[in-house]
Amino acid sequence: MTNTTRRHRWSVVVALTMAGMLAATPAVAGLDDIRDRIREVERQEQQRQADQAASQERQEELAHDLEDTSAELQAADKALRETTAKVDQARIDLAIAEDELVEAQAEEERVAGELEVAYANEAKIESSLADNAAAQAETRSAVGSIARESYKSGGLGTITLTLEVLVGESNAIEEMSMARTVMRVQDSTIERLGSQIAEETAEQDRLAGVRRDIALLLAEAEATTIRKDEARESAEQLKADLEALEAQQAQEKEALQGEIAKLEEHLAQEQAEADALEQDLTALAEEKYGLKQDEKAEEERLAEEARQKRIAEERARQEAAAEQARKEAAAQEARREAAEERERERQAADRSRRSTPAPPAPAPAPAPAPAPAPTPAPPPAPEPPPAPAPPSSGVLSHPVNAPTTSEFGWRMHPVLGYPRLHAGLDYGAACGTAVRAPAAGTIIGATYSGGGGNIITVDHGVLNGVNLTTRYLHLESFARTSGSVSRGDVLGYVGTTGTSTGCHLHFETRENGTPVNPRTWL
Repeated sequence: MTNTTRRHRWSVVVALTMAGMLAATPAVAGLDDIRDRIREVERQEQQRQADQAASQERQEELAHDLEDTSAELQAADKALRETTAKVDQARIDLAIAEDELVEAQAEEERVAGELEVAYANEAKIESSLADNAAAQAETRSAVGSIARESYKSGGLGTITLTLEVLVGESNAIEEMSMARTVMRVQDSTIERLGSQIAEETAEQDRLAGVRRDIALLLAEAEATTIRKDEARESAEQLKADLEALEAQQAQEKEALQGEIAKLEEHLAQEQAEADALEQDLTALAEEKYGLKQDEKAEEERLAEEARQKRIAEERARQEAAAEQARKEAAAQEARREAAEERERERQAADRSRRSTPAPPAPAPAPAPAPAPAPTPAPPPAPEPPPAPAPPSSGVLSHPVNAPTTSEFGWRMHPVLGYPRLHAGLDYGAACGTAVRAPAAGTIIGATYSGGGGNIITVDHGVLNGVNLTTRYLHLESFARTSGSVSRGDVLGYVGTTGTSTGCHLHFETRENGTPVNPRTWL
């Protein structure tokens, strides 16, 4: 065996060994691990997106509660201010009532002074009546005495006395004079008695008037005092009731302020959780992007290994074919040399025979030279790796054929009434309009939330170096809830579910979980 033959045989052995080593490389297990990790990351993405939707729903509910509680606080604050004003007025009214009560009490004291005078006048009148009664008794006694004396004299003494005067008896004139004196005394006594009776009547009338005035003064003073005291008590009760209401409303206001503080704290916690979920989604998207790159690199490496394996196998086949050709050429060369040796022996025999007298036989034609061994073809050059696809632009079509009614960006929320990010585009489509997939992808979520209503989420994979997902909110119903979709497939139908002011489609695009303006992809 020549050195060339040994060298080619060794090359064949090395090529076959390399091909076997490439076939035994455990690269497929690494690719399976990468794909398992991608599936795990996608599962975590779906879980985080569901958590994010739930967090967004809780934030919207908290925002609604905060709005309602703020309105209640404003109403409570207004009621408290009104009650405080009423309390201030009640205190003023109470002060006025207390002043009026003091005035009534002073009036009562003044009337009491007048009553003292009236009582003194009453006492004087009663004393005067008593004196008059005593005088009347005395006068009546005198009148009685005169009547008795007149009765004793028979009532005709005056006529007898007159006759005696007429006949000239001197004693009769004296008796006549005494009789006239007695008559004057009697008339005076009777007149005094009439005056005393009239004076008694007048005094009694005056006493009745004084007593009537006393009763009126007492009634008026007592009524005024009672009325003013009742007014003061009413004002004091009203003030106490209003102060109690004020304290209650202040407690309610404080409770509402505490509730608002708790709602704001919970809202901040939900926002922090949402931020953390957003960061997790971003990290998962980045990890998924890296894993996709690793998957692509591993697939390229495996493809390159398979290509190298095919090249090595082809080289080994060519080496084996060349070795076989060399063996056949060597055998042919040996056969040619043997034939030449036989020819030389035959020619020598012929020459030996020609040395005899027999005529020499014609020399045979020489054997044709063997064809040279074919040169083995060189191994094919390695195939160049495929060129990377150029970056795409405008890869999504519009999900519905309708005008946009609200752009991406910060705005005043039409329902909640406070500024917040409008994370997509709104299409003014009628309810029931079919919503179509803008590109091929996989449905990774079909959920419901209080804010977004019926929501479908589609993962379009890695595009332009980012993991792209699209979301469709406020759907009336779902056409499908899972599986792969192609561009133009119906996902659902336009509705107004969730926090919505009317029929429309809210369309979002997210790069690695972060909302971006869909117009950069449309």
